[in-house]
Amino acid sequence: MKAIVLKGPNDFPLEEVDNPIATAEDVEITVRMAGICGTDVHLLRGRNPFASYPIVPGHEYMGEVLTAPENSSLMKGDKVTVYPATGCGKCEACRAGRLPHCSQFMVIGVRLPGGCFAERVVANYKRVFPLPHEMDDEVGAMVEPTAVGVHANRRAGIRGRESVVVIGGGTIGLLIAQVAVAYGASRVILSEPIAERRALAGKLGLELMCDPHREDLVSFTRRSIGMADVVFDVVGTGKTLAEAEDMLRPDGRLVLIALPHAESQAIPYQNIFAKELKVIGSRTYFMDDFPEAIELLGTGKVTVRPLISTILPLDRFAEGVDLLEREPERYVKIMINPRR
Repeated sequence: MKAIVLKGPNDFPLEEVDNPIATAEDVEITVRMAGICGTDVHLLRGRNPFASYPIVPGHEYMGEVLTAPENSSLMKGDKVTVYPATGCGKCEACRAGRLPHCSQFMVIGVRLPGGCFAERVVANYKRVFPLPHEMDDEVGAMVEPTAVGVHANRRAGIRGRESVVVIGGGTIGLLIAQVAVAYGASRVILSEPIAERRALAGKLGLELMCDPHREDLVSFTRRSIGMADVVFDVVGTGKTLAEAEDMLRPDGRLVLIALPHAESQAIPYQNIFAKELKVIGSRTYFMDDFPEAIELLGTGKVTVRPLISTILPLDRFAEGVDLLEREPERYVKIMINPRR
């Protein structure tokens, strides 16, 4: 089969590789649609601290069942998506489906082989989730990033009538904002400097948007909603962290989504102490975030079609990565269809 093979930073050719070998508990899946995300870009460029080489990258996708174990409820031809991570399988966290809390938590396509930028994958049937037959492939491939938004909102404990600020209007920020609205948040501000992404947010139903390059976000927030109950920081710079703490009411919740990097290593402490703020990390997702994400997408409470900028074949994968980096105003989510 054909697959992208990441051999090191900026070295990821399309190659012919052996088909993956399924064990007795594995589902064989033909990949129908896969998304390139920010984590992938960091990985491909050598900026992901959890990277492992060589590896077939990719972890957000949907596909079609080729074969499945008899003790699973899956059948040939079923549309499915996959929870793309593993743990030890024995600890309390793993048994409860809280895999990110396992000391051996690793993401397939980042740390472990078997990523989705390939024609086929295999996955343990316990990590495979059926999709509604009528769900389009592009939507099904967005279950994984939607689960990130679900997890962040669950971690934040979003309740009805709360005010929320989301810093960063990329795929994850736009999904977090939509899930917050679905969970009852009454006022949601999106901070995003790229005009095209603010326009996209408007198409998704968001009304309060700030261009932080033209207007002070803290002032905008206080004028628009007062003080925020929850701030989701999907950027993670010293500036955004300080702004988040300034915007929050006493006992408010700051949820950190951004991949850790040099600028996010020092969180300002003064406001955390003075306001007794809650600082919450949100890394990926639990197992039960996937059915919730499927439900939100299936009912239309979360909309993803406007986020999908284009669909490319596997042999144009490198072009897709370049477009995401060079033209963020035009490209939010690029999908890869390995069957083209």
